[in-house]
Amino acid sequence: MTNKALVIQNIQSLTFDANSFMSTRNLVAEYCYTRLSALSAIKTKRYRCVVVSMDMVREDPIEIISSLRHVETELGLSPTQILVVSGPRQATHAEMAQFNISAQIRSHQLK
Repeated sequence: MTNKALVIQNIQSLTFDANSFMSTRNLVAEYCYTRLSALSAIKTKRYRCVVVSMDMVREDPIEIISSLRHVETELGLSPTQILVVSGPRQATHAEMAQFNISAQIRSHQLK
């Protein structure tokens, strides 16, 4: 199993310390800032988890997650664990179930 995690966000999030979160879990973060770059990454590499910021402004994070799941299905890959980082916007229970989202992170202290 790889120790890489894909982090998808517009900019460095002030509400989530990705580096601290990754280091406590012995993960190395790779960053993507758009849906297209995230799709390119998921097509070429496998990640232990994908962390998606719900605070994205330019793109809808749920649409990004939907696209990632579509690519996994299309390529016959098993679903990667997806975690969402909540700010003012949170994923609904329906979205979490529909897209197989593992957890919502409200701080870097997810246990």
